[in-house]
Amino acid sequence: MTYRLNRDIPLADALRCTAREEITASLDALQQRPGEEAVHEVRKHCKKMRALLRLVRAQIPDCYRIENAHYRALANSLSGTRDAVSIRDALLMLAPPERFPNTFAFLQQNAKTQTDPEALAAAAEMLRQGLSRIDNWPLAQLHWRHTKHGYRQGYRRARKALSRARAEAGLEQYHELRKRVKDHWYHCRLLQDTWREATPRSAPLKQMAQALGDWRDLKLLCALLSRHSESFSGELIPVINTAQERIVKLRGEVKQLGRTLFTEHTPHCKKNSPRRRARENKS
Repeated sequence: MTYRLNRDIPLADALRCTAREEITASLDALQQRPGEEAVHEVRKHCKKMRALLRLVRAQIPDCYRIENAHYRALANSLSGTRDAVSIRDALLMLAPPERFPNTFAFLQQNAKTQTDPEALAAAAEMLRQGLSRIDNWPLAQLHWRHTKHGYRQGYRRARKALSRARAEAGLEQYHELRKRVKDHWYHCRLLQDTWREATPRSAPLKQMAQALGDWRDLKLLCALLSRHSESFSGELIPVINTAQERIVKLRGEVKQLGRTLFTEHTPHCKKNSPRRRARENKS
C-alpha cells in the first residue's frame, strides 16, 4: 500500500481508494499486531485520513467536519496509551535500559498500565463505521485542480505555525507545528503524481516532523519524571541533562529545516506530466 493518489483516475475515485486502504490497514493492525504497535498504526492512519480529507475540505465542508471529528475522536481515544509508549521510547533513544534502570522500569510499567483492550475494540468499531460511509462522500464535483488549493493551504498553515513557534517555542506551539508539518508532508506524498514540487519535499518534511515529535516526547519525559522525582534517586538529573542536550540539537534541526522548506509565501504548483509520472513510477 502506498499513500499516493492515482492521477490516472478521477479524483473522487482516487480519494475513496486511498481512504479504504488506510482504514483496511488500521483494521489489519488491530487484528495482527501487539497492543502498542496497533495503537501506533491506528493513530498514524487516522492522521493520514484527516490529511486526505483536509486536502479537499474547501469543496466538501460538511463532510470534512463530520469525518474529521470522527477520526480525531478515534485517535484521541488511544492517546493515553500512545503518549506513555512514546515517553518510554524517548528514554530509549537517549540510552539503553541498563543505564537508567529505575527510570526505565517506571516508564515500562506506565506504558503497560495505559493499554486498554476496550479502547482498541471501540476503535475497530469506529473504523468500520467510517469505512461504511466512504461511498457516500459527496465527491462528484471534485476535479484534480482542487488539490492545488488544498496543497497551498496546507503549506501556508505550516508556515504560519513555524512563525508562531519561532516567536514562542513552547510545547503547544511545537505540537501545533508538528501537526501542520505532517499535514503538508502527507499532502506531498498524496500529490507526488500531480504537482512536480511535491516529491522532493517529502523526505525533509518527514525529517522535520520526526524531529518535532522527538522534541515533544523528550519534553513530556522531563515533565513526567520531574513530577515523580522521588522515585529515581541518582538518575533524575543525568536523565534530564541528557534529554536537554538532545532537545537543543533537535530545536536547531527544526530551525534549519524550517528555513529551507518554508521560504516562499505561497508555493508554486507545476503539473507533473504523464511522461514524468511514468518515469517516477519506474524508479
